[in-house]
Amino acid sequence: MSGFVHQFRRAPGRILASVFALALAVGAVGVLGVPTVAGGTLDAAVERDGLADILVATTPIDADQLASVAALDGVAAAEGQVVVAVETTDGIETSLIGLDLDDQTMDILQLTEGRLPAEPHEIVTSSGFGTVGDRLVVDDTALEIVGHGGTLRWADSAVAYVDLESVLARTGGTNQLVITAVDDGIDELRAIADAARDVLADEGAAFTEFPVYLPDGSTPIDADIEQVSNLIGLLGIVAGLVALVLLASTTTTLITERTREVAVMRALGGRSRPLRRRLRRIAISITAVGLAVGLPLGVLISNLIARMVLEEFVGVTPGLAVDWMVVALSAVGALLGARLVAARAAARVTRLPLAEALRDRDGAPYGRSSGQRLAARIPTGGLFARLATRASLRRPARTVAVVVQISAAVGAAFLVPSLVTSVNGFNAASTAPWTWESLTSSRDPGLPFDVDGLEGHDDVEAGVYSFGEIDDWEVDVYGLESDTRFFQSELRSGRSPSAGSREAMLSAGFADRRGHDVGDAISIELASGPATFVIVGTAEDAGRALYVDRDVLAADLGAPGGANVVWSSDPAPALELPVATDVVTADELAAESRAGRDAIVTIFGAIGVVVAGVAALAVVSSMTVSLYERRHELATLQAIGARRRRLRGLLVRELVPIGLVGIAGGVVLGALGTRGIIGSFEASNAVDIGVVDATGALPFIVLATLAVLIMLAALVTRSVGRRPVAVTLRGAA
Repeated sequence: MSGFVHQFRRAPGRILASVFALALAVGAVGVLGVPTVAGGTLDAAVERDGLADILVATTPIDADQLASVAALDGVAAAEGQVVVAVETTDGIETSLIGLDLDDQTMDILQLTEGRLPAEPHEIVTSSGFGTVGDRLVVDDTALEIVGHGGTLRWADSAVAYVDLESVLARTGGTNQLVITAVDDGIDELRAIADAARDVLADEGAAFTEFPVYLPDGSTPIDADIEQVSNLIGLLGIVAGLVALVLLASTTTTLITERTREVAVMRALGGRSRPLRRRLRRIAISITAVGLAVGLPLGVLISNLIARMVLEEFVGVTPGLAVDWMVVALSAVGALLGARLVAARAAARVTRLPLAEALRDRDGAPYGRSSGQRLAARIPTGGLFARLATRASLRRPARTVAVVVQISAAVGAAFLVPSLVTSVNGFNAASTAPWTWESLTSSRDPGLPFDVDGLEGHDDVEAGVYSFGEIDDWEVDVYGLESDTRFFQSELRSGRSPSAGSREAMLSAGFADRRGHDVGDAISIELASGPATFVIVGTAEDAGRALYVDRDVLAADLGAPGGANVVWSSDPAPALELPVATDVVTADELAAESRAGRDAIVTIFGAIGVVVAGVAALAVVSSMTVSLYERRHELATLQAIGARRRRLRGLLVRELVPIGLVGIAGGVVLGALGTRGIIGSFEASNAVDIGVVDATGALPFIVLATLAVLIMLAALVTRSVGRRPVAVTLRGAA
């Protein structure tokens, strides 16, 4: 540790920069721990709340029908719940969740305040929804809030929990079926759901929505959390790699500055191996200090991101957790990288001829290689232009390293806005076929709207929106009128379905990735069971959807003439519908989508800033090494009258061409990175997202990069110019 303190006194600025950059990089890599942190919280919540393995909405079922499901092979428990949408006299829209509070094993209500309902008029509400003692009036019935709490399933919604018996009269039976399986593998869950659907159909009941499967103790957002955090973690890994380059530059600088000191020790009989070991300790010490700051920072970052994601999507606030695997790998990777980058610099210093090392002169004079001699014949301008060119060619490895560092910074700066423009383009493509101004959807399950009851409204159109599975891929299923006015998609091939037919139009991206062509018969698993359609066209909709005739789909779902959505050209349609509804305008939906996207973009932007910042520090360190090795050359220029302005100009001439090459490489890296990330999303989701390069950001990126390089040249020149010329020319330490 004393060696580190000694080196810190010699170069505090560079060492602090390396420690800071390495800490940031290690902290950014900590994002890879988000799935474990979030998963631990969700696993604990699943165990605590008894989250079911299968969740499905049904037509009202009685106790005997529920017992038939519970008796199926592989079913550990089957329970019924009631979900009914209501509106209070104050205009608050919510849902009453009826649970058997005395005898339940799933969706167990967890209290944070107050007590459980003991009377029919008592309710427990989600945290922040009313205060204990308040009364909500629903259908002339006053409901008193006696507690706050919730379950994992409803954690992201403001709902009210009541005792099951007090709300059964509203629906005539339970309308939500939850099942826990003996074996919760996905194949076993699908088999149980199929058997339950058949049993209920035999007894006059049916599924009204597609089942939600949660295999192996998972939750609905597990895949999203892992995918997002892994993609962000890729940028963190880039930051880590760039930080190692910075560490290499700093270590090389510190070790190179001790060349004469090491030569004196060698002349006095010091052996090379102990000397190299001592020099390597410099890098290890810097890395250790960086890890001491970076590892806790990584834990903090992973927990902050996990909290943001969980609170945003499921309304759960996670506790502090640590992914020890990520922590251990970060520490080992950083220490191993430090060991490797220090070894090369230490070996080079201890292998220099003693005479050359004691003279303290540059050990790499220009003109040794044929490439340098060839470049010397090329006219590059005046003295300073030739010096700048020779400085870049003298140490080609370092020049390449600077180019890579600049490319990493520019690549990160180009990748983030390109991801934003690509996602914006995907969102625009997803909504482009739809021309409605407002969407009215049923808050109750099933297809409760009567299509015939909407006749006479010229500005509306009823439809069906549901889910299904094709080849185990979940798809959106739309039931449309054959001459619909609210969905107009370009066709990649074929035509639109005919009225009353079992024809379908499939998303073009999904069709291409799954090998479905026009003319193929396609089987889809609906809430009511399997159905078969013939593909007659593929739609350019940028999604994963199946479009069929509305009446045919309604009949398949067991509700002929029914619908559950109404599209309208009026932002506030005057509709009299028999059940509770939600109305959302196109602008509101766009704002909601933008808010969720902005949160993810902010995270990407923050990591991108880390990568760019670390790369900038790496460039500073590399230039410092270059200047130190050329200190006699620069001191000679100062001795013959060159002012700091001319030295700064020399550095600008050296950095700008390198910067332009780095910018070009960074744009290529950013474009490739964007395509890689978007491609992974497309492959994992079987959709067409498309890449839209943020070309509008390029002028700002180029100007900002060049401005930073010029500023770096000024800072480095100022630092070097502080050393007396006479001391440098004498070669004294």
